[in-house]
Amino acid sequence: MSSRATLAHISALIKAKRRENEIGLRDAAGASGVSASTLSRLERGAATSLPDSATLTKIAAWLGLSLAALLSDKTKAVGSQPELSTPEVVEVHLRADRELSPETAKALAEMFKTLYRHCLQTQESKEK
Repeated sequence: MSSRATLAHISALIKAKRRENEIGLRDAAGASGVSASTLSRLERGAATSLPDSATLTKIAAWLGLSLAALLSDKTKAVGSQPELSTPEVVEVHLRADRELSPETAKALAEMFKTLYRHCLQTQESKEK
């Protein structure tokens, strides 16, 4: 598997694990032992190279996979996981921001989701 495909695979696995456990980025970072910023970059697909072996080992352990399975495309179908929506991407960034408390990040994410839905509804009504 190419490095780009491996990164996409890792991204999908991280997204699936966080959604399955309904945990935020900071909680995932605490549970995995990997920094929130690194997990965020990997989950968003913004990483340009694979992390070092220590980080990959931590991620694999957190996901309950062997390192070989993490780097392979033979794990169970995670490709069926939907892509993150725009509000979810914003929330990931807010939760990863060390300047914000978890409560503030959550409140800002909720405000953005509300505003986003409102804008979509306004746009839909104008198109009718």
